[in-house]
Amino acid sequence: MKAPALRLSVAASLLLALATVAAGELTAVDDLGNTVILEAAPLRLVSLAPSNTEILFAMGLGERVVGVTKFCNYPPATAGITPVAGYSDLSVETVLTVEPDLVVAARGNDIEGLESLRQLAVPVFALDVQSIDQLLNAIERLGRLTGADSSAAALAADLSRRAEAVRQRVSAVERRPRVMWASVQEPIYTAGAHTIIDDVLTRAGGDNLGRRADTPWPQVSLETVVDWQPEVIVTTYMAGGADAVGAVIEQLQGLSGWKELPAVKTGRVHYVEADWLSRPGPRLIDALEQVAELICP
Repeated sequence: MKAPALRLSVAASLLLALATVAAGELTAVDDLGNTVILEAAPLRLVSLAPSNTEILFAMGLGERVVGVTKFCNYPPATAGITPVAGYSDLSVETVLTVEPDLVVAARGNDIEGLESLRQLAVPVFALDVQSIDQLLNAIERLGRLTGADSSAAALAADLSRRAEAVRQRVSAVERRPRVMWASVQEPIYTAGAHTIIDDVLTRAGGDNLGRRADTPWPQVSLETVVDWQPEVIVTTYMAGGADAVGAVIEQLQGLSGWKELPAVKTGRVHYVEADWLSRPGPRLIDALEQVAELICP
């Protein structure tokens, strides 16, 4: 089930902006600790991460977005928006060509480039979302800064309601199954504590084995995975996606090491769309709902 996309017409967006201006300055603190103060609701927005783009559209601000990254592919309307950056690379000159009132940045963006934009009097609001709670908070802060408080509150409330429904459903589980997110080929990477994937796996009712590692995104050996004995494996890396799951499981059941894993023996290797699970945007709740069904059917 997809989160509803809340949209505003251009006229409604302008009226909202005018109403907000009358109320005074707009201010919020970003995840780099910077206080961003705007004298008017920004009508020209640049997003420097696919997750930010999805948040802005879900808040009904899509018609204000004038610049995105080349990786922003959702919703489909992003196809008509000027690409102004990659992800870790940023051209200040290209961003300036779309004359933004606000740049919405994210963890992984070029810090020096962001600082250059600030020096040129372009407001920058940076997000670093590593949990669903932080996502909800980011939506509320971004709504406050863009003059879209009501639509942001509605979006956050809907996502929170869906997350709570998952919590209530998995709370009845007597024992959390051992689960890990991983690539199903070597080298094997997984998600440790304090990551967005860890938050989803835990909220979905699993015991995330990646927490046994010392770093957030560790590379682990097949021997370590065999020692962990995962009962469920969730992957976002599989050529062919969901259609290939059966063939991949059959292949793993014939490979030394892999065939010793409970998840492989029972066929509980599942593919989840990477754009859902790895992007800290509204569709993260879609991932949560899907993973909860896979872990605790």
